[in-house]
Amino acid sequence: MAGDTREEASLNIPRHLKYWQRCLRSILPSVYQSNEGNRLALSYFIVNSIAILTPDKSENEKLISPDERRALREWVLSHQHGQGGFCGTSTLTFPLHAYDEWDFDSKKPETEHSGLANIAATIFALQLLALLSDDDDVFRGVDRVRTLRWLRRLQREDGSFGEVLRELPGRGWFIGGGSDMRYCYIAASIRWFLRGDVKEGEPGWVEDFDTDGLARYILNSQTYDGGFAASSQEEPHAGYAYCAIAALSLLSRPLTANSHPSQSIPAITSQVRSLPTTIHWLASRQFIHSYEEKGKPPPESDSDDEEEENNHPLPSPDSLLPLYTSPDYTTSSCYTIGFNGRCNKKPDTCYYWWVGGALSVLGLLSPSSESSPSTLPSLICTEPSRRFLLEKTQHIIGGFGKTPGAPPDLYHSCFGLAILALMGEKGLAELDGALALPTGVVRRIEKSRGRLVERAKQQEGTLGRAGKEMVGMGLELLSSGKKPAWLTG
Repeated sequence: MAGDTREEASLNIPRHLKYWQRCLRSILPSVYQSNEGNRLALSYFIVNSIAILTPDKSENEKLISPDERRALREWVLSHQHGQGGFCGTSTLTFPLHAYDEWDFDSKKPETEHSGLANIAATIFALQLLALLSDDDDVFRGVDRVRTLRWLRRLQREDGSFGEVLRELPGRGWFIGGGSDMRYCYIAASIRWFLRGDVKEGEPGWVEDFDTDGLARYILNSQTYDGGFAASSQEEPHAGYAYCAIAALSLLSRPLTANSHPSQSIPAITSQVRSLPTTIHWLASRQFIHSYEEKGKPPPESDSDDEEEENNHPLPSPDSLLPLYTSPDYTTSSCYTIGFNGRCNKKPDTCYYWWVGGALSVLGLLSPSSESSPSTLPSLICTEPSRRFLLEKTQHIIGGFGKTPGAPPDLYHSCFGLAILALMGEKGLAELDGALALPTGVVRRIEKSRGRLVERAKQQEGTLGRAGKEMVGMGLELLSSGKKPAWLTG
């Protein structure tokens, strides 16, 4: 085709690295002031993006020095709540209402009022600790037991998870946050990060949450058209679909070292009702965004809003086949493919990730690199999708915008890089689709989880011996009725 002479768009890695370094070391624009409570999330977007852009570990360490890593790790750990979990920002670890319970003798507040840990901040904290670590002990300083027990208390009777936990006077514990599939995904992620393969009765064992209940809640949230929502009666959303599929993947993924996302595909296949319908719904989120042949004007449209004109309702399975099999669409440089999160919506950079990540977990997104373990066909038009990201939302100063012409922001910039990495973009790190982290970082998490569990076993063994000694002392006091020798003199 005449349009095949069009210059190929490219990812400007040095420019993106400069953008992320500015974000790391400079004050963020004023528009981020409303995100004060999400500092850990913003930090994750920055540090994870630098990791994706620097698959070579030595290059990554040049951009974030060892001293910076140590300081950032200490900053992350300072958000840890005394009763488990992490707070979203250091300014929330001691809120004003804590003064109501201030103990003027010890000059310390009651522990329960020292801040509100939330489930999102907790996963971002754990991810950051892994990204910033230079060894295989990434979770040193994390209170594994309290965090896992706090997580268990966030689960509701229907199997879903809330965001925060708070004791209301006279009413008991209250689980805050709505019915949100994101919290379910995060709960499954935290469990995979910290739990480890410890059997009941063994040292280091912690009570697990109801994994079957969580899986039932997720599966019951599938809608008639194959998507996922907060309930089966609500509108499906690509972000919820990713969270649902990735959570099911992590629940069935081994808690031992060297696991791979593909190990959980059989479990997902057997669990999800009408999986082909789900795959069809996900693949239907892509549509022809534009046709621009070099040297020719774009085709005329009767609509003033071309992007709305090119958004489609859910097509039939047969009509989808030409989209991702026809050479005209997949190889021609005239087309760009957009992704939306719901029917009849405009394209959005983040939905390339939510859709592509879900298909990746299912083994249906094949990177262009030869190292991909997948033998299944890709259901994403990778080249036209790549062109949309690089030509329309990649910004001149680095980063990605939400839509064509929009300024870059941390959230869309991070997930723009993440989907390009999943599609095998040269120069980017290999990514784990279920965890949104480079696979090298995931390997460190697995090794560190083993160390964390082993440390818990050793601590429990020490406490067990001390407990036995204390019991012996108590029995000696009771039986003799007088002070033992170790209390005299």
